[in-house]
Amino acid sequence: MKRNKKGKIKTGKLALFLLIVAAVLVILGMAVGKGVTYIMGKNGNSASPISYYLFIGTDKNWGNEADALLLTAWNSRDKEVTFISIPPNTKLSRQEKKNQLIRSTFSEGGAEETKSAVENLLHLRVDGYGVVDFSDFENYMDKIGGIDMYVEKNMEHVDGSGNPDITIRQGYQDLKGAQALGYVRYLDGKNGEIDRIQRQERVLKPLVSSLHNHFALYSYVFAHHIWNLSETDISAGEAAQLAYTFTNYPEDSFHYVILPGETQTIGKIPTWVVNPAELQKAVALTIGSDNGK
Repeated sequence: MKRNKKGKIKTGKLALFLLIVAAVLVILGMAVGKGVTYIMGKNGNSASPISYYLFIGTDKNWGNEADALLLTAWNSRDKEVTFISIPPNTKLSRQEKKNQLIRSTFSEGGAEETKSAVENLLHLRVDGYGVVDFSDFENYMDKIGGIDMYVEKNMEHVDGSGNPDITIRQGYQDLKGAQALGYVRYLDGKNGEIDRIQRQERVLKPLVSSLHNHFALYSYVFAHHIWNLSETDISAGEAAQLAYTFTNYPEDSFHYVILPGETQTIGKIPTWVVNPAELQKAVALTIGSDNGK
């Protein structure tokens, strides 16, 4: 089909031309959207430059609770992103339930209830949420090809039936699918939830770094294609826009924070009790240059 006669276009060149046109249209669409946002901001009708997105990891095999909670704070003005990990055993201050943990809110009222609990705890408004179950996480890790990292110790765990469901050896390795899931799920009986959250952050950091290995347009298309969570009010287009934007941010603009507090034993249950003063500082970090104004 490749003919160079006058008036004909090579098939390969035509495909490349169409790809370029598609890319230009996507970028123009983004530019128009940003322009509208800017104009609305000049008229005083824009939303805050700080957006909060909550991601809830669930474990259907253990009461369908919120097994992991990650609040992503996007500061579009200062071009910074802060990830706040919320321990699932965080104590909530509710008059009707004195010792309720935030993990139980999901089994009681779903994502909306957990979102509401986070908003009340941190005194902010969550703009969107996504529920990530085991299969969602495994599929995503497989699609990106896994991550290369050093596993700090042997990790073994058996399920309720006595069958091993986590078997990971110490050392450098490529964690994909089930292995990556096992790494972020593993709970050390000695050090508890905080060690597990630190491992989850260790996985999150190379995932963020991987964005910078591609062009922003690639990140946009890839995120749009794979966005298929179990439950979410974030559209594929919004997720793709975030991926596109984050790709253009320098790696040192991403911050990782664990909700400030300490472990206390309440009713024989290890419970994360929030430090109110340090919590305010953590939230202030997400606000950036607005802080103190």
